[in-house]
Amino acid sequence: MKKLSLCLVLIIPMAFAAGIPSVHGKTQEYQDLTEEQKNELSTLQKDIMEKKKQLIDRYVEYGMMDEKKGSDIKKHMEQRYEKEKKEGFMPKWGHHQKKFHHRIHY
Repeated sequence: MKKLSLCLVLIIPMAFAAGIPSVHGKTQEYQDLTEEQKNELSTLQKDIMEKKKQLIDRYVEYGMMDEKKGSDIKKHMEQRYEKEKKEGFMPKWGHHQKKFHHRIHY
């Protein structure tokens, strides 16, 4: 009876884990965007950036942050937009795996 219980305790979790696909090691393949799609994303990103700039201006106006910090944040937002535009608005999410590989414990 003890052997049967032990076998079930070991086999049941392995049966469930066998159906789970491994996420690590797979790279996401993206298709290239058309110019129309890039323009649409550019317009959306630009609108979002302008709204965020208005929000920063309000924070400065209400005294929640000083002018220098507000201008620094807006400058950083513009630099990020230009970088995204240069990269074609494609997501770049895989770089964290390379950056933090030393923190993985086996």
